[in-house]
Amino acid sequence: MNLDLKDFMLLQTVLEVLLLLAIIVAIWLGRRRSKTQEATKMPEKLEKSLERFLSESEKIAQTFEVTLRDKKDLISDLILKLDRRLGDYRELLEVTRAAIAQSEQRLLELEGDIRQSLTAEAQNNQKANPAAPEVRALVLQLAKKGYSVEDIALRSKLHRGEVELIIDLEQQFSI
Repeated sequence: MNLDLKDFMLLQTVLEVLLLLAIIVAIWLGRRRSKTQEATKMPEKLEKSLERFLSESEKIAQTFEVTLRDKKDLISDLILKLDRRLGDYRELLEVTRAAIAQSEQRLLELEGDIRQSLTAEAQNNQKANPAAPEVRALVLQLAKKGYSVEDIALRSKLHRGEVELIIDLEQQFSI
């Protein structure tokens, strides 16, 4: 039988009411006898029943008192444990929040780094305009110094064919 605190309280209240009724009946019977003075003694069966009832009620009340005290102690222990766990969870939540904030900051930094890398790479990967006079001058200057077509293409950011075309055109028109 698994009873909770409310059930014990209700049962104890009912028993106390029954005990009070039994006392009232006993008092009423005692006054009635004294008034009539016919019967000097309560019937033995009734007296034994009342005594047994009172004895059992007292035992049950004591058992309920002990049980209620035990339940109170258990509840107090549970509340303390829950308070400790709640404190631990709050600390863990704060640590997690700090870690999230750090991660967000690091992500922002990485995003900035990636943007810079992409911008620099995009600038490096842009091909030079072979028709631009400064590009033509660079190609011809490097060719005069004896650089290979591949080296000139890398340094001027042009395709190999464009470098060859510029050199060939310069040779044709300079004659």
